[in-house]
Amino acid sequence: MEVRSQAPWRPWARAKPRVIVLESDRGQAFGPVAEYTAPGHLQQHFTKRRVNAGQCFVYILESLDWRFTEVFEANLKLHPALFEDHDRLVPFHGRATGEGGGIPFLPSAICDRGYVSFKYHEPLVLSPTPCGFRTVCEISGRHIAITRLMGKFLDIAAVRRKCTFWSEELDDGGWQCLIVCDPPIKRILTASGEHDVTTSPYNYGYWDFMRSHRQLAKSSGPPRTSFLDDLLFYFQAYAQDSGPTDPEFHQANIEKLQFSFSRRPDLTAFAIAAVEEQWSDIQALERRLNEYQDDIEAIMLQLRIPFGQPVLAATGRWEQSDVDYQFLHLRICEITRRADGLNSAICALADLTNSRQAFRAQDIGHQAAERSLREAKSVKTLTILGVVFIPLSFVAALFSMSDPYRPGGREFWMYFAAALPLTSLTLLGFWVLELGYSKGSMAWSFETVISNVWTKK
Repeated sequence: MEVRSQAPWRPWARAKPRVIVLESDRGQAFGPVAEYTAPGHLQQHFTKRRVNAGQCFVYILESLDWRFTEVFEANLKLHPALFEDHDRLVPFHGRATGEGGGIPFLPSAICDRGYVSFKYHEPLVLSPTPCGFRTVCEISGRHIAITRLMGKFLDIAAVRRKCTFWSEELDDGGWQCLIVCDPPIKRILTASGEHDVTTSPYNYGYWDFMRSHRQLAKSSGPPRTSFLDDLLFYFQAYAQDSGPTDPEFHQANIEKLQFSFSRRPDLTAFAIAAVEEQWSDIQALERRLNEYQDDIEAIMLQLRIPFGQPVLAATGRWEQSDVDYQFLHLRICEITRRADGLNSAICALADLTNSRQAFRAQDIGHQAAERSLREAKSVKTLTILGVVFIPLSFVAALFSMSDPYRPGGREFWMYFAAALPLTSLTLLGFWVLELGYSKGSMAWSFETVISNVWTKK
């Protein structure tokens, strides 16, 4: 494990942002890709930029850095809330992961924002496999959800991600847009320290969402190495074929790509497999499903997609994602209900197990009580034998002091004359002591003796 000696870690403090700029005239393919890794060079681009009639600009920012965001805010006249919303991920502040707090979406609060911000979860395969739950991305601080199955941590992780899209129309029919996305994961922070990791798409990544005949016309597909690389592929490979006249085509690409990355329908198998997990893991699964449902509803709210049953007949073009999100929302709700039922079954199983253990404990206690009763009876028998033989032994010892009282002597009959009355008197005393205790009481009384004697008569 490599340990870095530097300032305390915080989200985005180690970010190495890069900006991709694409330019095109209306109806034409995008020109060469321009990449900027220094904010000064990006500012020079805006200073030298000349907007012609119908010209289009696409800016893609990977990772957050206040120096780059200031350049975009100043030149694109952006509200700082755009980058703040991209940073925020959780509905409350002060998490151990360091993620910024956020607020729930309300229709009245987002109706005139001019941008949309999508939160999603990307399934990745991590190598080496993490050995704990508390895992975050070194750059963004986004939480990486690790799953435990049958007491073993899996190498499949659900990574929190976010993508923000903004666009506006320019004079003379042109437009420009800004896309902010998260970087690929190359290093993670865990409770035990920092670790380099290698990531790969889960189950070979998402399906290419373009029409099949258009995919066949291309010689390659998306690289699936990062959100930026995949988005750049679709811009360069399909933008001219579609002939976009506004940024709606690119927003549709964003929606489709984010939808493909999240791959939430795969959670069906995950929920069924989690039946063998411990109760705490079932709780974690249910919490994740509730979070996924909140994310889908937030995206649908921003895209003005109505909540309801998906109408498959309304799917006419690949750019339309309304039915996809409605179906995804329906499936997440169904899987959440299934997880609730699984949680109830686990709780019922725990109750049955506790009842069986209590029955076994009661049975063991009953057997112990029976053994104690048998032992008490044995002790009582030994006590009676002791009561009988102690007077005999005492008298024998007493008369052994003189020769006439030994067996065969002329006075031996006096042994029985003294021992038998003494034994009878001892047994009578023992019997009186036994009759002096009532049922369920530990106190002895003479009234109890008289009452028991009359009851026995």
